Amino acid sequence: MGKHSRNIIKSGFIGTSMAMQEVYDAVSKIAPTSAPVFIHGESGTGKDICARMIHEYSDQRDAPFIAINCAALPAELVESALFGHTKGAFTGAHKSRDGAITKAQNGTLFLDEIGDMPLDLQAKLLRFCQDYTYYKLGSDTLHTANIRLICASNKDMKHQIAQKYFREDLYYRLNIADISLPPLRDRQEDILEIARYYLNFYSMECHKNFQDLSNETCNILCRYDWPGNVRELQNTIQKIVIMEIGRLVTSNMLPQTITQKTQTNTAQTKPNHYNKSPLIPASMPLWKIEKNAIQAALDIARGDVSKAATMLDVAPSTIYRKLKIWKNVK
Repeated sequence: MGKHSRNIIKSGFIGTSMAMQEVYDAVSKIAPTSAPVFIHGESGTGKDICARMIHEYSDQRDAPFIAINCAALPAELVESALFGHTKGAFTGAHKSRDGAITKAQNGTLFLDEIGDMPLDLQAKLLRFCQDYTYYKLGSDTLHTANIRLICASNKDMKHQIAQKYFREDLYYRLNIADISLPPLRDRQEDILEIARYYLNFYSMECHKNFQDLSNETCNILCRYDWPGNVRELQNTIQKIVIMEIGRLVTSNMLPQTITQKTQTNTAQTKPNHYNKSPLIPASMPLWKIEKNAIQAALDIARGDVSKAATMLDVAPSTIYRKLKIWKNVK
């Protein structure tokens, strides 16, 4: 990972997993260009953070960054929010207003959740993308914009296109460069780093004395699949800091939705033959069981980490991380 990519890590995202290193590298390559960018990712993965990072490392960094959430506005207001309007353009338009395109002049316009944009407005956005000219609602004056477009969606855009919910021609106009943000369950090695970051942040903000997570809490956090991704983890830590008192975050401070789900997952995935197997003594620690399994897979794969990871159904980065941890463990 290059120097520029290492700097990007400090700009908003937390985590140094292989999955996130790929994101940092993509941002470092895309940001200096003027190409439109499409960010794909589940809710809570940080699409807005990624958009701001691209802006921060672009030539437009000193110009405005303007964001519109297309899912948060009523359909009839999205067009006005985007292009602006003149006084009297529609009922309630008591004065003229600039839209996001005008406000973002020479900078970046971020259209979040663009998959929810109404079809009729998609056609107008497509026309704008052809020559970056536009009319405010109620005006016949042609304006020219000098902006960079970044769009994002948590939807499967190929499905949206197939179902005629989103224009294919517009999608390919916007998707010149694309970034896919991994869900938190695919970068488990970042979970504790993120949790500790927010524990420190909110402890300072709330004048609390939390210092760390208990071992049991760490195990639970790493076993949970985090459907709400980083945003859910952040909110979980914030609520604990606000509601609890202590130096360690213990497992009883975690929401029952998390502890019960991890207990269920453990019960469902625990092989019935483990207690009967002479190959795995009951006294063998979990880390050694993991080490033996990984070593066996590496032996079968003749040292090929990617093949071993496929056999074990884990990310290659997990094996690299485990091997690094175990290097000095006898």
